[in-house]
Amino acid sequence: MENEQEPVEIETVEQSSPALANPAIARCAKAWEDAYREQMEEDDSEYDATIKAGEAYRAALPPLTNRDNCRDFIACVAHGMLLGAIPETSAGKLLYAAQVALGAARAEEKSREMAGYAVNANLTESETARVKKFMPQRSKIA
Repeated sequence: MENEQEPVEIETVEQSSPALANPAIARCAKAWEDAYREQMEEDDSEYDATIKAGEAYRAALPPLTNRDNCRDFIACVAHGMLLGAIPETSAGKLLYAAQVALGAARAEEKSREMAGYAVNANLTESETARVKKFMPQRSKIA
């Protein structure tokens, strides 16, 4: 193709877009870009390339395993909406999943804090039994 643009390296893109300074967003954007280019080389269909690129972008989203990943996931979804990689109909579901995961991560942290408090407290036997009942795996009370 005559008007084909030179591939843009991710380092170059990062300097031109502040959002891509976030490594998670940069990884998702790179996955989108690579899939788009690959599909365009295969069949030259912009529609197919956009579909494949969106799938690649979503596959590169960070796992919802901790608070930092949840924040990166949310940032990637927002960026993906702007890019057109994530349709608005899917974005709401993805953001809701991130909200639930973030709530679970906060509850996990609070549970750890409470278990740590219980370990250091001078508890009676009945109080210790109640802590063990409600936090059996997390409690380190003998």
